[in-house]
Amino acid sequence: MNDDFKKKLERYDKNDMTSEEKVEFEKEMSAQEEQWMKPTLEKSKQRKILRASKWKARINTALTVIPLLLVILMVSSFSTNLYYYGFSDEYSRSQKLSDVINFSLVITDPYANKYTADTKVGMFLTMNATKELRKTVGKESYPIGEMEVNFLFSKMGFVDKKFYGKDDQLPEIHHPSLLSEYEIDSSSEWDRLEMLPEGTVSTAFVTFDEVLPTEKVFELFEAKDLDLLWFPVVLSIEAEDHYPTSNIGFPNYPIFHSDDWKLISKTEEKSFLGSSSSETRAAPNYVEGDTEMLHKYFKKTLRFLADYQKEFDEIQQMHGDIQLKESLSYLEDQGISHHGVVITGPTKEVLSLKEEEWIGSIQVDEVALWNWSAE
Repeated sequence: MNDDFKKKLERYDKNDMTSEEKVEFEKEMSAQEEQWMKPTLEKSKQRKILRASKWKARINTALTVIPLLLVILMVSSFSTNLYYYGFSDEYSRSQKLSDVINFSLVITDPYANKYTADTKVGMFLTMNATKELRKTVGKESYPIGEMEVNFLFSKMGFVDKKFYGKDDQLPEIHHPSLLSEYEIDSSSEWDRLEMLPEGTVSTAFVTFDEVLPTEKVFELFEAKDLDLLWFPVVLSIEAEDHYPTSNIGFPNYPIFHSDDWKLISKTEEKSFLGSSSSETRAAPNYVEGDTEMLHKYFKKTLRFLADYQKEFDEIQQMHGDIQLKESLSYLEDQGISHHGVVITGPTKEVLSLKEEEWIGSIQVDEVALWNWSAE
């Protein structure tokens, strides 16, 4: 408000103006009032300021929340690794869960390899395990699918088995008592082997004409140019009820566990950054045909898996009702015997089994081009 306006205002208040001066001054006051009431900033500028204030509030919130989330993720990662791996070199929870998967396959899948499942921990106490599903024909093994298992803590989730082709169903190995009772005929399988050329290899599931001990199985195949892959065992349910398929067995190698690998040597290296160590461990030596060793570690595996019956039911490949504690009890009381074996080798060598009296039936599973070589 300038001095001239103040003087006019005083004269107006004192009624010291002519009528014309009053009219002019009132117009001036109206104009001045509009100027006073006009916002100091345009609306566009106001919107910009409001928008900037909102973003500032969001950024402040983010700067508060992000560090909190990072702390939560760090704590989750640390807790997850601690839960599954622990601090020491002792048998970890991750190794144990991996062994549940591996051992369940080894005793129910004639083609399962002995290598442990690959594990990867996630966040919030979860772990993922994968195991390759394979088949063996002759001297070669190739992948046919993959099994994936997720864990929350130690609780196993859904077991996802994916096959690259069709879902691969394993052939049956019958109990010898069923051969005549159900008139099981393998003539079409023998004919198939007859038609295959000499430059091929085959994998077959063989049923004996009687139950045989493990030593006798090795003895009968000793002169054959064939590999014994898997030994199905007679269980109580088969001995009593002649159940037609074998559900569990063991491979032609001992199923070693973590505590079977003995420390041979240990070296430690120190530097200004810290120290590191490396160990060399070895499992007991196995000579093919050592049935005592095969039986020992097979039963040890059953004892281990008996505490994981539910997980075993989901993982196993034979899809039969196998009660592990009952099976172990039967095998410890009655001993281990076999009603068949899974073999692989040159097709014509497999075909030669047709002339053996102790062969009850055969079912060919896979055939491939020649890959056989003497070891």
